[in-house]
Amino acid sequence: MNKRLVKLDDIKVIDVVYGTTFIIGDSHRATPFARVIAIQKEGARFDEEAYSYDQYPIFTRQFKRLPPSGAINDIHYHHNPTIHVGRVRVNGASTSSMIQIGSLDELEAEARVKHIRILQDEQEENTGID
Repeated sequence: MNKRLVKLDDIKVIDVVYGTTFIIGDSHRATPFARVIAIQKEGARFDEEAYSYDQYPIFTRQFKRLPPSGAINDIHYHHNPTIHVGRVRVNGASTSSMIQIGSLDELEAEARVKHIRILQDEQEENTGID
């Protein structure tokens, strides 16, 4: 990949969280990854240590990957060696995402999120969590 210079006039990024990458310029490879357990519990406090990744199959399951693409022989002629960006506004990027101004050869991103909502009236009926 022919590397290029990035000229950025103005950028405003409000929030970048959970395995998100923010890159200005060209990159060869990026592998953002995030594992998240999001618990919303109504009422009394709860013990954070009671929830672990190995309790939920989503975090141990093997996913099918796309087969590797064959080699593509191509030539890019960048008539201007500079990437010029006037203005960028990003309100937020989350959970294994990317914001990039430039080129990227390889991207392998993965996000695994388990949301748990425990409501008070359900707690009284069922003390277990699926």
